[in-house]
Amino acid sequence: MNAEERRARIVEILKAERKPVSGGELARIFNVTRQIIVQDMAVLRAAGKDIIATSQGYMIMEPLGFITKKVACRHGREETREELMTFVECGCRVVDVIVEHPIYGEIHGMLMLNNSKDVEDFTRKMEEHNAALLSQLTQGVHLHTIQAINEDSIKKASEILKKKGILLE
Repeated sequence: MNAEERRARIVEILKAERKPVSGGELARIFNVTRQIIVQDMAVLRAAGKDIIATSQGYMIMEPLGFITKKVACRHGREETREELMTFVECGCRVVDVIVEHPIYGEIHGMLMLNNSKDVEDFTRKMEEHNAALLSQLTQGVHLHTIQAINEDSIKKASEILKKKGILLE
């Protein structure tokens, strides 16, 4: 299999999966190094494929049929799990986190959290690595891109987060 065929097959795999596929998993499938997969992703992105890298792996963004909205939040590290769980329990996908940096402008972190397991995995990794959150750069202020199949899911999550003092208006 040549590089072009491998890349076409990678796109097929990513389209078929509804969850991220790790670079290591793709490397095993094609019997190449993870670095080759990273290069393949760069070539595919340059060719216009809307591939994103999340902490869980690669995905193709296909938001057709979803309502997408950005919401502004503010909270400390301790409320991160509560905020994210509220979104997914209301039927929303948390696509990313965005902060406004005085030097770099917008900084985006891909999340792609679809359910409570994804949130638990994210918060576990956050604790295991004692990782700083992007929102720490902005005293807790951040945006999330949220997707849902209907406006009611986003509205419900927003109302709950507003009552908890997390949603900014």
